Amino acid sequence: MIKRNPSDFYVEEILHPKFPVPLATPESSQGETDVPVAPKAPSAPAARYVLCRLSKEGLSTPEAAAFAARELKVKPGAIAYAGLKDKHASTIQYVTVKLDDGLVVPPVLSGPGWKLENLKKELSRSIQSSDIDRNTFKIVARNLTEQDAFDMDEAADLLSVSNKTGGRSLKIVNYFGDQRFGSARHGQGFLAKFLIKGDFETALKLAIATEARKDRMQDKLFKRTLMENWGRFAKVLPKLRPCPERRAVERLANSSGDFRAAFCALPYLFQQLSVYAYQSYLWNGIARGTIGKLCAERGKIIAADDPFGEMLFPEASAISKQLDGIDIPLLARKTELVAPWKEAAEALLKEEGIEVSELQIPGVRRPFFGEEPRALIFTAENFTLGNSERDDSADDKKRKKRTLSFKLPRGCYATVLLRALGQ
Repeated sequence: MIKRNPSDFYVEEILHPKFPVPLATPESSQGETDVPVAPKAPSAPAARYVLCRLSKEGLSTPEAAAFAARELKVKPGAIAYAGLKDKHASTIQYVTVKLDDGLVVPPVLSGPGWKLENLKKELSRSIQSSDIDRNTFKIVARNLTEQDAFDMDEAADLLSVSNKTGGRSLKIVNYFGDQRFGSARHGQGFLAKFLIKGDFETALKLAIATEARKDRMQDKLFKRTLMENWGRFAKVLPKLRPCPERRAVERLANSSGDFRAAFCALPYLFQQLSVYAYQSYLWNGIARGTIGKLCAERGKIIAADDPFGEMLFPEASAISKQLDGIDIPLLARKTELVAPWKEAAEALLKEEGIEVSELQIPGVRRPFFGEEPRALIFTAENFTLGNSERDDSADDKKRKKRTLSFKLPRGCYATVLLRALGQ
């Protein structure tokens, strides 16, 4: 068991050694030219940003940033972050605050569950994902049986490689974790699969009217009320609390048949994350098929059940140099399927009943399926697995706990490493 307490799951961002990572230079600057250039118009004063450290516990990143923005009396968009950190965790990450209208960020600003520290470093742009190099983790796994503790050691030994400094690293298949599939936690499928078929009504119903077990009670009530009154949008509208999802119902109350426009009225971040969720599901399936085909005869494979598809983890010695160094892209409309993962991709797409060319949403420019490379294998560095100790928080006093620590590259999931270890 993990995340029994937020403090059991600690994660801290590590900035890139070259922070801030330089932005790509425009193509127009790649050489001199004899063509006369028109004089530039006077430009507006350059934007200024200040780097801050955001610590939080029991809050999502957007929630903590919104609280900080409220205290600073700025719009939430004035605070930028490089990644989303888990709500049920104790986290430290870096954010930037845009210094508009003479804004002064105090040395420390705090509220229940969050703290913002001004690092007194001014930047010419907001922080972005490439500015983060790695994340460091310290996790307590609880409520373990003696067998669980033994299995963790056995799995870690299978996945381990030694590094030049004598430390221990693990080779892990780079699956997307459950956090990526939030829009499908209701168990009714991926709404993006309906979007590519042009079925905006079903996609919208899944997005705003289908309950999930982990939904907050106010969200469950919103979805339940809407589902019970689906199709009677003008009538149900006064019963729904103000929230971003309500905008879609407002659109339907005025034009009950335009489900495309209603879906597009949802917050864009949610729309795009819904597409990412289906792309991630497809990626996991391709990775699973590739590992199953190419590693099964080379060594042992750990199989871990998962609501969104079984995860296969080969022992480190079964991973060839070819697999250790390849990227598999998130699939998009023009993605070319190539070896060694082509066969697994073709099988999965056939199972899903879709073609690569269908990975676009008719009638809208966004959200969109963008191709993005992702390493098949990641290395968890500086891995340590503490001794088995008595877990005083468990009802059964024979239960144990173990503490793990490690560093992961940006974009890799600690929960996936834990699945590989049986947690």
